[in-house]
Amino acid sequence: KISEQVTKDSGKEFTKKDAQGVIDDYFKEFHKLKDWIEDNKKFIAQNGYIYSYFGRKRRLPNVASTDTGIKSHSIRSGLNFLVQSAASDINLLGAIDMNAWLKANNKKARIFALVHDSILAEVPDEEVDGYKEQLDYYIQMDRGLSIPGCAVGTDWDIGNDYAFGKYEKKYA
Repeated sequence: KISEQVTKDSGKEFTKKDAQGVIDDYFKEFHKLKDWIEDNKKFIAQNGYIYSYFGRKRRLPNVASTDTGIKSHSIRSGLNFLVQSAASDINLLGAIDMNAWLKANNKKARIFALVHDSILAEVPDEEVDGYKEQLDYYIQMDRGLSIPGCAVGTDWDIGNDYAFGKYEKKYA
């Protein structure tokens, strides 16, 4: 219903048939993705857990539910975990490496929080450019996980407070 309302509000006609065509084209382009999804759905349904690329375990006991809605939600949560946990772990590893670099180089900048896929830091003006360059390096470095054709990006908000910053993007 929400997607139908968005389509209606945008003034563009996009039927369910059109939407299915986009989905079909997407899976033709990324044909291994459909197999990956199905294989992981089966594993989750059979085992009630899944491991992330970096070894984190997500327990999903509700896959045994007799309520198909609850069972389906658990399986979707497991698939979502596989994608989001990899991004979260890459972010965490980048922050750990960055923190070590800050200490080793006697920088005044300090990381004070990680929120989902964000690293929050206080950085003196004179250290901003070096901080950005170094953090880009640590976030985008090869951690043994890649998707061909998908760059690892970093987005920046830089400002005098945590609400209003200057936004930048970089993809390597």
